[in-house]
Amino acid sequence: MEVRRIFVDKLKMKNGMVLVTGPSCKYILQVLRKVVNDRIDVMDGKGYLYRCMINAIKGKEVYLHIMDAVPHPEEKKTKVTLLVSPIKGPRMDWLVEKATELGVDKIVPTIFRRTVVKFQDGEAEKCERWKRIMIEASRQSGRFSVPEMCPPTPLRGMLPFIDHLEDRWLMYEREKSTTMKDVLGGKKNGGVCVAIGPEGGVEEAEVKFFTDNGFVPCTLGENILRTETTPLVVLSVIFYEFNMR
Repeated sequence: MEVRRIFVDKLKMKNGMVLVTGPSCKYILQVLRKVVNDRIDVMDGKGYLYRCMINAIKGKEVYLHIMDAVPHPEEKKTKVTLLVSPIKGPRMDWLVEKATELGVDKIVPTIFRRTVVKFQDGEAEKCERWKRIMIEASRQSGRFSVPEMCPPTPLRGMLPFIDHLEDRWLMYEREKSTTMKDVLGGKKNGGVCVAIGPEGGVEEAEVKFFTDNGFVPCTLGENILRTETTPLVVLSVIFYEFNMR
């Protein structure tokens, strides 16, 4: 029988036991129809998988006994931080889901001058929904870790999120000479930061800000891709180049 996985916050793990409540508990009992002594695996979102057995079921609580903890080599893969201008509605949800499946490590919703989405109302709600999408996409795609979703951040406030990254690339539709192939060939050791602006484009003053802070503008070619498409093309190329070895 296939062993299914769930995500549980590590704070709910203590003395070799895991307490599962809420939607994950409902998933175990009503969707998977698990019972006492059945196997189930738990991800902590930090790169570990815990092989567990159901020890007890008490109302809307499931108690798991941890039999083994397994670190995963996913943590050794090239980590990508994505700075992306938020887009409206389900398109952003789709971007977050697919970026998670393709191995993104961190997403920073970055506010450019031409960003359309406003965050004054419902900011926390949007971010919490994106986090839930990340958790589910990580579980379904077999990831051991869950990416980090940062709060919406003005362009000039994003530097603290990437200060540890040397490779910084700006996808810029007006760049004519430097291609993604060029920057891939010069990649250093460590993670990568990729910046993608709004559909209205990145303004020249913003491009200067990027280049002043170590970003290399590069192009994906002549086709103009939508904001939700560009990150997935870039992540796919990075995954192929550095993580399929």
